[in-house]
Amino acid sequence: MKVLVLGPYPSGLAPSQRFRFEQYLDLVQNVDFKQIGFWRKDEWPRIYEDGSIKYKVLRTIGGFWRRLLLLAQVSNYNKVFIHREATPIGPPWFEWAVAKVFRKPIIFDFDDAIWLPNSSKANERTAGKLKFHGKTAKICSWATTVVTGNKFLSEYARQYCEDVRIIPTTIDTKGHHNPDLYIRRGSKWIKKGEAVNGLSAPSYQLSADRLESDKLVTIGWTGTHSTLKQLTPLFPVLEEVYRTHPFRFLLIADVPPESMPDFVEFRKWKKKTEIEDLLEIDIGVMPLYNTEWEKGKCGFKALQYMALGIPTIVSKVGANLDIIGENEFGLIAEEMPLNNSVLWQKNIFNLLDDHSLRNGLGIKGKERILDKYSILSNKKSFVSLFWS
Repeated sequence: MKVLVLGPYPSGLAPSQRFRFEQYLDLVQNVDFKQIGFWRKDEWPRIYEDGSIKYKVLRTIGGFWRRLLLLAQVSNYNKVFIHREATPIGPPWFEWAVAKVFRKPIIFDFDDAIWLPNSSKANERTAGKLKFHGKTAKICSWATTVVTGNKFLSEYARQYCEDVRIIPTTIDTKGHHNPDLYIRRGSKWIKKGEAVNGLSAPSYQLSADRLESDKLVTIGWTGTHSTLKQLTPLFPVLEEVYRTHPFRFLLIADVPPESMPDFVEFRKWKKKTEIEDLLEIDIGVMPLYNTEWEKGKCGFKALQYMALGIPTIVSKVGANLDIIGENEFGLIAEEMPLNNSVLWQKNIFNLLDDHSLRNGLGIKGKERILDKYSILSNKKSFVSLFWS
């Protein structure tokens, strides 16, 4: 079987593609996948930056031209897997051609409420107005199967498609988000077997217990330019806590926020060191607004923290409740914007003060990921999309 895989982004770079489907492709037997993003690897970083309007227009035209040429190859494939959309702006002409002209089965996957406007600040004045958000319903209606990341998204899709399946965004707990592959050197983590300052890191098993030391506890958050707006309302709460309980805050993203407290350390996200950077975090946070867009979120930040044994605090919104439970596998706090911050302050104080509580929640969270949100626990569901 040959399957054409389409999405907005180049392979291996965008979290939504990496953790929705890319990490499964090598696990599906007897299927030849061909993945083609709308943007090329050299183009994608600049597309979401401020300015460069001429560059963006020219590269967008180039992307559409490549998609048009690709239509001539669609007949060579048995199925077409589409993540989010085949083209980032305009109506779903490519998807229509696949379904109506070439009559190929479409598997349509999405992990956000993409039928709602939510453009990044860099593009809200231009591309945001051209997104054609109504395309999501159209693609759902043409798809043979729709795959979503949570119940909220699936309820939307079921208005248009009979075969709707939920496969959560998943974590590679064996080869990637696996703390047993790393060791601690002081305040830093390194991968076993990698040379540091000319010395090879010793190869021994990490204890399930996250090590306690006299260093400041590190609270952390990871995200992108588009999700920084979720974090910044939490800064006043963090400043209040910091006055009596000093800590370190590690912010990992592609760009820094416009302003941040002095105790916040910004670190640019790098794929090569993303796990080492995350392992520096002792307490992970995932604040969210309670809007229709946020209800479509699949809790990926929480999943990453929990997979690494990091105790997690989340806003009580959407898929976070399914992942965390009622303070069973992590801690629940208020949604953004904060009318009050009682739970955020209480939970942060408790975790800062109690190492055993941090360790216990970290272990429970990791077990939750292994059981429900890992590649191993969802592989069968993904394979069934192609062999059912």
